[in-house]
Amino acid sequence: MKPAQRYKELQLAQLRSFCFAATEGNFTAAAGVLGLSASTVWQQVRSLERELKATLLHRRGRAVELTDEGRLVLELVQPHVTSLDSLRAIFDSRRSELHRELTVASGAYLFAHHLAAPIQEFRAERPLLQLNLRIANWSGLARLMDRGEADVAVMACDPDVPRSPRLDYDHLFDEDLMLMAPVGHPLASEKRVLPEELVKYPLVVPPKGGADRKVVDRLLRKHNLLNRVHLAMESGLVDITRKYVGLGVGVALMYMAREVAQSMSDIHIRPFDPKLERLQIEIAVRKGSNLPEDVQEFRRIVRKHLSDRPGNGKPD
Repeated sequence: MKPAQRYKELQLAQLRSFCFAATEGNFTAAAGVLGLSASTVWQQVRSLERELKATLLHRRGRAVELTDEGRLVLELVQPHVTSLDSLRAIFDSRRSELHRELTVASGAYLFAHHLAAPIQEFRAERPLLQLNLRIANWSGLARLMDRGEADVAVMACDPDVPRSPRLDYDHLFDEDLMLMAPVGHPLASEKRVLPEELVKYPLVVPPKGGADRKVVDRLLRKHNLLNRVHLAMESGLVDITRKYVGLGVGVALMYMAREVAQSMSDIHIRPFDPKLERLQIEIAVRKGSNLPEDVQEFRRIVRKHLSDRPGNGKPD
């Protein structure tokens, strides 16, 4: 467009200059708000007046006053100019929501028995966010976080494995080592089950490598029972262990929260020894002062649901 034609069409810039000149009361103040020169603001207002064939502002020295026609135009135009001015901010905000995503990593047990309610609440609060859930074994969760493949991890803490210096950990709750046996099993009627009695029966234990299996192995090794175990099954999944214990395949030692244990009425289940070390469940995020708001909110919701709840395995 040639310079002589620049102000011959009705444009948003003309309407903005008019609105700000009218509300600020002079061209200089309007120019300061708009980041233009006072002469440019004046030219845009004059072009609008020519387009509408009306006088919108009267100059009174350095000040300007609205005419009756100017007040009418301001009433009609200002709401639209304000809406359009906020368009970029609204668009940027909504566009960022379209592309936001959060990856949460945890074990199958925690997803099944502890994380459903926090995830449901988080999804309800952020319906546009893409939520990715990754199931991994205990040893793989910290690696996912370190490699940047997950934003949040809810995991069991293995005291034998050093914490990652790149992660921040928050304790959520503790779990007891539970004895699981079929209803009517001889061990179910025992007031206290000794380790020596366990090896009289086939045993279901967690897979090797995890903090839970290490505790079981240490217990058996301490009593010189490790070589006497009839290992019927290795399972880290509560529902599978529960099913096969109920079928009489063996008795099991498995960590779980008390509230989960209390929900299983089809088998006999109780803490094996309250004095044994508890398994700590923690939530981990990457260190940094600029923790994304979505990560902060997910962590807050998880804490609300899982921290310091009755029956979560903490000492009474």
